[in-house]
Amino acid sequence: MKSITKCCASILLGALPICAFGEESKVWDFVTTGDGSTYAIDQNGSLWSWGWNESGQLGIDGGDVKVSVPQDISNGKKWKSAVSGQAYAFFIGEDGTLWSAGDNSKGVSGVGDGMAHKVLTQVGTDTNWESVAVTRFFGHSAFGIKTDGSLWAWGEGENGSLGFGNYKNIATPQQVGTDTDWKQVTVGQYFTLALKDDGSLWGWGWNQRAQLLDKELHVKFPVQLGEDKDWSKIFAVAEAVYGIKTDGSLWVWGYAENNILGINDAETLQLDTPTKVSVVNGYVHDITGSAVTRVVLVSPDGTKDGPRRVFTWGTNADGALGNGTGVSVENTEQIEFIAEPVEVKFKDGVNIEDITAGEGFAIVRDSAGKLWGWGKNRAGQLGDYSTEDQMTFVTSPIEVAVKGTGGQDDDVFTFTPETIPASLKGARKIVLEGEWGTSDFTMLTSVIGNNSGFPPAGNSTLEEVDMSKATIEPETSLYVPFGVSNFGLFQGCRALTTVIMPAAEQAANFSSLKAAFQNCEALATIDVSQCVNATAWDDTFFGCASLTKIDLSGCATVNSSESLFDKCTSLKEVILPAQMTLGKYTFGDCSALETINWSKYAGTTAPEYPRDLFQYVEDLKKIKLYVPEAAYDSFVADANWNALSVIAMSGIGSIGADDDANAVKQVFTFDGRYMGGEEIFEELPDGTYIIRTISPKGIKAEKVIKQR
Repeated sequence: MKSITKCCASILLGALPICAFGEESKVWDFVTTGDGSTYAIDQNGSLWSWGWNESGQLGIDGGDVKVSVPQDISNGKKWKSAVSGQAYAFFIGEDGTLWSAGDNSKGVSGVGDGMAHKVLTQVGTDTNWESVAVTRFFGHSAFGIKTDGSLWAWGEGENGSLGFGNYKNIATPQQVGTDTDWKQVTVGQYFTLALKDDGSLWGWGWNQRAQLLDKELHVKFPVQLGEDKDWSKIFAVAEAVYGIKTDGSLWVWGYAENNILGINDAETLQLDTPTKVSVVNGYVHDITGSAVTRVVLVSPDGTKDGPRRVFTWGTNADGALGNGTGVSVENTEQIEFIAEPVEVKFKDGVNIEDITAGEGFAIVRDSAGKLWGWGKNRAGQLGDYSTEDQMTFVTSPIEVAVKGTGGQDDDVFTFTPETIPASLKGARKIVLEGEWGTSDFTMLTSVIGNNSGFPPAGNSTLEEVDMSKATIEPETSLYVPFGVSNFGLFQGCRALTTVIMPAAEQAANFSSLKAAFQNCEALATIDVSQCVNATAWDDTFFGCASLTKIDLSGCATVNSSESLFDKCTSLKEVILPAQMTLGKYTFGDCSALETINWSKYAGTTAPEYPRDLFQYVEDLKKIKLYVPEAAYDSFVADANWNALSVIAMSGIGSIGADDDANAVKQVFTFDGRYMGGEEIFEELPDGTYIIRTISPKGIKAEKVIKQR
């Protein structure tokens, strides 16, 4: 059970007929995808749709082109199945009736009126439809099998793939031959294959790439392909064909452009006979995909009833492979082609039942009736409640089509790594509980939606993050894997104003805060003083234009700090640790900077002054740099450091044995409250300074220092 606390506000969703699920998550019995649309049927037989709707293929009769909130299009009926192509879809009711919606090019809707339909429209009056198959994301051919085993075809026939022996488009379903033992049909690029009840394979249409094996270039009517009768499932995509045999083995033939067949042999461009896909080990239940991706459901233990896992290969644009490394389709130079299957990782306890894939995205259904998806989400086809500016892509599986996991009506979320919501793109505040590690934060940044797109779209709704109740695994990095590189956890969260870090002993487990808050331009409240073991700080606060003070004094060692405070245009005071390597642009455009407190500096010789340390700061003399008395001479002797106002400081004196040592810091801050005590800074007329450190017990130490 998810531990999610929500504060909801109602929202009007325009003309959409139904926009809300119930208070509890749906249990889904069926899901399928078109090129960019998704359709699902819940346990009550209700039919839902979301995603692209440019031709009305969602059947919601609205003007919305992109829909990320699942819509109920049941129209009072109970439904059995659906199938979708390129901007059109078909639906079969429990009563055996056939319905269509969307594009009607080449007569593909089957209605015969020459019109596109933005609501579900019945195809004929027959009540014995069993299944429908359509061209996969291009073309406009459709086939249906009735409960009596007869095969019917309609739509685009000008390429001869309907099986009627002619080159005509047909606007209503017509029977193909007279056989009544058809089991399954699949449609490729200008060719069709089908299985009969006896396990035999049949095909017709164009045969440019041996999709029809050894048959002639064009086959006008269904003919048997080969003598094997142990085929259990067939899948055609583009100019390739996959077949699953009764023993669970996977076979492939046809065109092998870009090594997409799954045989991991770039030299082979075409397979003229069925070839076993040896890189997929185990009992294969299903295969799907698009022209450039493949998704396989397999039991690796080789048994039909063994645990099922999902593997993918192909082009990883927009995270289509679901392995967490995909990049935006616009980022052409970094898009990977992965020839060997990679496993899609799900949360513990997720048992996969079914798979379906669209153009660059995939959705699976688990044994509990939940839906999980990844990949392209440019029109909300993942059903994650995104607003239009958040519709980008997801690189790892998230739970989809779940009320309360998006941004339409949810405000505050409290969760653990095991209960991360499917989407947090609309959350105003998040509260983290439980134990978190780098991989958990990787998922978190994905569902926040701050790292998608090219350039990253960012998040403009998240205002507050509370990690005070979280525990942190040792060596946890907030610079998390994304695409072919890494990404800061909250990078680009433009509305983020407040971050409450974990308790001291937990914050000490962070090893890197690199880019963690980059371009969080509204961030004003954050205390990282307890991140004592974080060594990587490049770009951590780059672009945080609302920050006024940062304390790094507790850090043991800072090894990298390039652009750490660059473009922090409101930053006035920085407290640095004893061991710190300054990098170029560390203070970049810190035009408001007044104080750099480096009184804990451990050396006696001034460190190297990096190039462009204060790249856009014009008046360096206004910045007071406080350094230990032992290092003062070295700093002022360096022309670069001496451009600042260098001030020598000594320690604050001894502390009595009965005093609370934690109340007195070996650092001076000069602006009032600091941790356990209050430090008062006073400049006297003779140029001396008095530092008094006070705690609730009274004055602890007083020291007079002199500026040289």
